[in-house]
Amino acid sequence: MLMGEYHNNLDNKGRLVIPSKLRSSLGMEVILTRGLDNSLFLYPVSTWNNLISKIDTLAFTKKDSRNFIRFLLSGALTLEFDKQGRIIIPLFLQEFAKLEKECVIIGASDHVEIWSDDAWKKFMQDNFTSLSEISCDLFNSN
Repeated sequence: MLMGEYHNNLDNKGRLVIPSKLRSSLGMEVILTRGLDNSLFLYPVSTWNNLISKIDTLAFTKKDSRNFIRFLLSGALTLEFDKQGRIIIPLFLQEFAKLEKECVIIGASDHVEIWSDDAWKKFMQDNFTSLSEISCDLFNSN
């Protein structure tokens, strides 16, 4: 299980250190792609393959399916960690997630999310008060 919140800086070459606690669960080869809410998603290859299996079942005749597939797969890259535990985030993905310097890296169960510090703070601020209500709705068995 991938979990926790970590803060690291993106260097001027687009490299970001992924914490060792997360790397040990991700493996040496990972898939990086556009995520939701202006974040990036980093997947272990096995989890990515499971996701692709589900995507392959979507009806390509539905516009929403095609749009989601385009969004997710057009930005997807296979990456490997360097000796310092860094990945290189391409400029187009940096721009998508508005990554400048300070990044927040979170474990989100089966994947890792990479956020700009500002976007993460805004997400937490905008959603914090409603999380109790959301948790009741998600876990209410009635």
